[in-house]
Amino acid sequence: MINIGLLVVFACFTQNIYANQPVTVTTKYGDVLGYQTDVARVFYGIPFAQPPINSSRWQPPAPVQKWSPNVINATVPAPACPQPECKLPPILCPARTSEDCLYLNVFTPIKTNSTPLPVMIFITGGNFQFLDASAPIYESERFVNTTNTVLVFIQYRLGILGFLATGTGPNDIKGNYGILDQRLAIAWVKANIGVFGGDPDEITLFGQSAGGQSTALHYVSSDMQTFFKRAIIQSAPITIPFRTYLEYVTPSVLLAEQLHCAVGDVACFRRASYQDIILAQTVINNMLTSLKLLLFFEPWVPVIDNNVVQGQLLDVVKNTSFPLKELIIGTLTEEAVFFIYEGWTKPVTPATYGEVILATFLEDALKVIEHFPPDSISDLRPLLSRIATEWVFACSTRVFARKAASYSYVFGYPLDFDGWGNETFCNGHVCHGGELPFVFESAWVNFTDAGRRVSESIATYFTNFATSQDPNEPMRVATPWPRMSSGNEKYMYFKDPLEVRENYLKDDCDFWDKIGYGKSFFNIHK
Repeated sequence: MINIGLLVVFACFTQNIYANQPVTVTTKYGDVLGYQTDVARVFYGIPFAQPPINSSRWQPPAPVQKWSPNVINATVPAPACPQPECKLPPILCPARTSEDCLYLNVFTPIKTNSTPLPVMIFITGGNFQFLDASAPIYESERFVNTTNTVLVFIQYRLGILGFLATGTGPNDIKGNYGILDQRLAIAWVKANIGVFGGDPDEITLFGQSAGGQSTALHYVSSDMQTFFKRAIIQSAPITIPFRTYLEYVTPSVLLAEQLHCAVGDVACFRRASYQDIILAQTVINNMLTSLKLLLFFEPWVPVIDNNVVQGQLLDVVKNTSFPLKELIIGTLTEEAVFFIYEGWTKPVTPATYGEVILATFLEDALKVIEHFPPDSISDLRPLLSRIATEWVFACSTRVFARKAASYSYVFGYPLDFDGWGNETFCNGHVCHGGELPFVFESAWVNFTDAGRRVSESIATYFTNFATSQDPNEPMRVATPWPRMSSGNEKYMYFKDPLEVRENYLKDDCDFWDKIGYGKSFFNIHK
């Protein structure tokens, strides 16, 4: 669910790799040829699974086989997974797409000793249907050099190919293939990262947006607990529900219609080209497939199969039967600005505001309007942005954090250069995804001095946590980040200068707790 407009800022400073030195790493599968810059080693496109093509489409991923004596050329990005057409300038869109897309990228510092380094595995966002692990925003050579960590980005099947679910029968598409891809990639990293200088016993799993939802899902899954030691969840829209199999019936019927297949004819689905499937996905994306309106914004989500996915995130975290790992979790101050202004390109009138609130909250609409009365007669998009930011992101995240979090943050620093391209409504605002260039130090050359301080701070806290489970050690920090505990809801507020605050949006979040975050799956107000 990342707003991909942010990526326009990176076209002017992507790395030129052609003058760099080759470097080879030997894995148990065979050799991997990457390249070395002045500050880091980079390996793009390492396969962790067999291609999910032909009869392997809509099947769980199969582990990669040995490729020796061949050598994997890991100097250029692998194809992105199939996805709808990118509307950005060509340099920022995935250069290639293919069903053969289950690859990962590894960034390491140039090591000067033999001590294994902490490992961070990042699950990318993108609405569960867009982007890839090689976007310029994830250029992390500076990050691994300044923090002395090993960083891995993983790809997974997206959209219909990764998340469609038709049922549980022997010939059905059972869903959650994108999540299973992530699981296999994480297992591959744990088993093989040692040859890249990483410590397999010091793995931090983190992700943003849909990647944050994925990280949360792994975090509450009992059979994933041995694969990582701690987690960071960034900007997860936790209020957006996962689907049931019943709730995938409408998308499945619409897909059959688009592919000219009989309803339920999975064999016909399998005969279609992936290009035709993506064209169908593009059409279906513009249709309302559920009475849960939030699924319009994220239509291809994990399915509750009571195996890989046991339930909605807020239900599962509340009922876990095992000790929860150390966790950092947080959101941005204006997560929903991008989505509201993209959805409503013209000012929202009070009448339209009332219609939107009624359609979204039904019998609770009057309570919402009383709590958030129209504050303008000309344009209520700022108020809608505030409501969506709190309800979809910040306040449901508080519910999750109260059960699980060790440390909480709010990121409140906008891009401090002209970086939003045509999305001018995000200029001066902290839109969804806006923290990513700061986390990965990938826009370092464009930051102001203040932006560099913010970037260095969040990168240091995150990688300290990955090293010691304490964001305040071992690298020195000027502002200690206090642990979150019952009765102590202090959080780090990332701006310049940093501040420790407490009780973020308390009154509004108390209100949303009473309204609930999707009554069909989390009745917190009862």
